Amino acid sequence: MIFKINVRGRDKIGDFWWGILCLLYLQIMIGMLPFKVFAEMALPEMDLLEMDIAEPQIPNSIIPPLSHAQLASEPVLPENLYNDEVQCVAINNVELINLDAFPNAAHLKEKAEEAHGRCLGEQGLSVLVANLQQQLVVDGYITSRVVFVGDSERDGTLMLKLMPGKIEDIRHHQDSVGNAHLSALFPGKRGDLVNLRHLEQGLENLQRLTSVNATLDVELNREDLSSQIIVNRQQSRLWRINAYLDDAGHDAVGRYRTGLILSFDNPLSRYNPLSLSDLLYFSVNRDLDSQPDKGHNSYGVHYSVPYGNWLFSMTGNQGERYQSFSFAGKRLAGKKFGYRSHWSVLDTQIQHLLTRGVNYKTVGYAGVLIRQSASFWTHREIDIQRFNTTDWQLGIEHLHYMPWATFRGGVRYQQGASWFGAQPIPGKMSTAPARLVDITSSLDIPFKIGTQSFQYRPAFSQQHTYSDISSLDKFTIGGRSSVRGFNENNALTGSRGWSLKNDISWISPIPGQTFVGQQFYIGMDYGEVSEQGQPFLLGERLAGAVVGTRGNYHAFGYDFNVGVPITKPAEFDADPLVFGFTLTWQY
Repeated sequence: MIFKINVRGRDKIGDFWWGILCLLYLQIMIGMLPFKVFAEMALPEMDLLEMDIAEPQIPNSIIPPLSHAQLASEPVLPENLYNDEVQCVAINNVELINLDAFPNAAHLKEKAEEAHGRCLGEQGLSVLVANLQQQLVVDGYITSRVVFVGDSERDGTLMLKLMPGKIEDIRHHQDSVGNAHLSALFPGKRGDLVNLRHLEQGLENLQRLTSVNATLDVELNREDLSSQIIVNRQQSRLWRINAYLDDAGHDAVGRYRTGLILSFDNPLSRYNPLSLSDLLYFSVNRDLDSQPDKGHNSYGVHYSVPYGNWLFSMTGNQGERYQSFSFAGKRLAGKKFGYRSHWSVLDTQIQHLLTRGVNYKTVGYAGVLIRQSASFWTHREIDIQRFNTTDWQLGIEHLHYMPWATFRGGVRYQQGASWFGAQPIPGKMSTAPARLVDITSSLDIPFKIGTQSFQYRPAFSQQHTYSDISSLDKFTIGGRSSVRGFNENNALTGSRGWSLKNDISWISPIPGQTFVGQQFYIGMDYGEVSEQGQPFLLGERLAGAVVGTRGNYHAFGYDFNVGVPITKPAEFDADPLVFGFTLTWQY
């Protein structure tokens, strides 16, 4: 006899014990509030390397959306669960046959021990088996079974047999488009236990590309509990184009920016009949100010490929920024002097799934970050602004769906190294490797007032270090990526700092499919920074507010906003109103 278990990705998540994550989030937030901060004055005209030429978000998130299969609900058990029954058998021990074949043996053993010392009748024995079966399902072993064996009770010992449900084959449905390399994408293989967590991970690997949609069926043979995993994969196209235009640049090198990203989903499928679910993209970015004496441009390439519970990624970028200066005086009147900076970055990372459950996922990663930069004044290199650094990184990311919110958080540790020709940073007082820790967390909380839908999103970020770090790693506040209400021309930077962004969005109730996901939002941000020794003090904190609208119109995305400063240092130059926009297009 064969029956099907349908497993589909991107469904909603069930209930979770939300209190622990809420307390963790509040502990992080409250623990940072007494942080005494001051600021180092930023020098944007010369420290051009600090100006981040940001690119639009690529559809290759660090933690892809969790796939979720609807599990059986926990059985409703009677209150007299293990109360002694009139006709019963005294149970001193429960022996589980084949227990060693299950990775969740500790959970099963704990459930079995609940019956020790009880006198169980027909109802109690049924409840015990139901509890063990439910534990198998909760831990992901959806096709394994718990059964009684002949002559189950001997001298107070109850013997139950765990019947493992194993994978017989993982194959494509006849209607699948393209042959994905299923053995590489799914953690499980033939002969392994059927584990729903492994199926979710494989489905997630298939759907990490936005052009791919996939479902799978588990066909179970009741006679031997073997399963056929049948995947139906559909891919709409092999390439995509994304473009953007915004005004988030620095006036010194071009306020208006544009970029184009060409992405290839499964780029090797032309030469290999088995797709790897890999992603390759190329990016080009530049300013639109069209002035010969200032500007910036950059180029990038990215490649990433999953393998079971692993994900390998590599991203490289290089570019330049340039501007001209003129000076007063008879000898220098009418002359312009050029300042130019070249930079390159190579970021490699290996990510591994640490744990995942019905509604959560945790990954760890390790990586190497290589950065180089050289600056020139009228074609002569400025030695003190030469950078050639290598850092290794370790981090952990967590995603958790709760009934009332979605939590995302992460911790990253970074330390300098002398690998790949790295050189000491000129001007540093210490030769010890620079060390820093970054903490990020956010909540997405939907709520309703009457019939209107809203969303509240707090996002927290902190950097902590006691090292003498370079300007490349300074924490910056001021601008749309940190504390809004200020433009990118002026910012406060420091070795340590934290910021909190708060958004409340109203989801527009306008019906129709012309404007999709239209929102009107207000936000209020706050941030602080500090520096050892407090050199070049300009201030210690910034606060700002913003109001705007965002959404999509067919293939176009938009975000229009206006911000105002609320709190700033007395000598900090800030516009009374800051207008901003971002336009995106995808094909």
